[in-house]
Amino acid sequence: LERMLHERNSWTSANYSTFWGKTLDEGFSYRLGTLLPEKSVKNMNEILIEMSNFLPESFDARERWPSFIHPVRDQGDCASSWAFSTTAVSADRLAIQSGGKFYNPLSVQQLLSCNQARQRGCNGGYLDRAWWYIRKFGVVSDECYTYTSGKTNQPGECHIPRTAYLDGEIRCPSGSTDNRVYKMTPPYRISTNEREIMTEIMANGPVQATFLVHEDFFMYKSGVYQHLPYASDKGPAYARSGYHSVRILG
Repeated sequence: LERMLHERNSWTSANYSTFWGKTLDEGFSYRLGTLLPEKSVKNMNEILIEMSNFLPESFDARERWPSFIHPVRDQGDCASSWAFSTTAVSADRLAIQSGGKFYNPLSVQQLLSCNQARQRGCNGGYLDRAWWYIRKFGVVSDECYTYTSGKTNQPGECHIPRTAYLDGEIRCPSGSTDNRVYKMTPPYRISTNEREIMTEIMANGPVQATFLVHEDFFMYKSGVYQHLPYASDKGPAYARSGYHSVRILG
């Protein structure tokens, strides 16, 4: 940590008490959770975005839409970034497009427990399959189907089976009476061009991104993250990496 503090040039680090007593292996096993996209996703045509001629020095979706952007949530000890980032972006965009009519945080737990086709629950998942599930079936709110996997490290039993949609008998596991189902339009892929990403966020709201996490990211605090390969001197047990998905706000 001392070496990072003195030699980094683009980001600051911190020693988080959340990780005290935990191993690096536990961090990669429980705190990430996105499986590398399949070829079908990588081969998707990128949507054409007419880039803005004016991009400000800074932009924060929380300032642009202060009542519509949901707070950051803790996934706990469950490798579920695939579900958290998908529901977070969906909820933000639903709120923005509806002018705040639909603001409820969406259920991460339903994706973990019920989106099981080739998914691994608390051991990771594919983003495209999460989006497919929300588009075809939809998800309820977090109030209706509350997140518990962060404490159990298990996806849990599905309490809203697909037959419930056909029967029109969706019951909230929490006992809530608000059993509304939220669906999304088909997802689309945008370019990795930074200016196009900026334009998309300014026009339509937060986007989802996947990136490769190395062992040093668990000490990231602020700034522009780039991997500092100091752990490579300690051998392969310390030089680890895995994929993580996030919501980009600005």
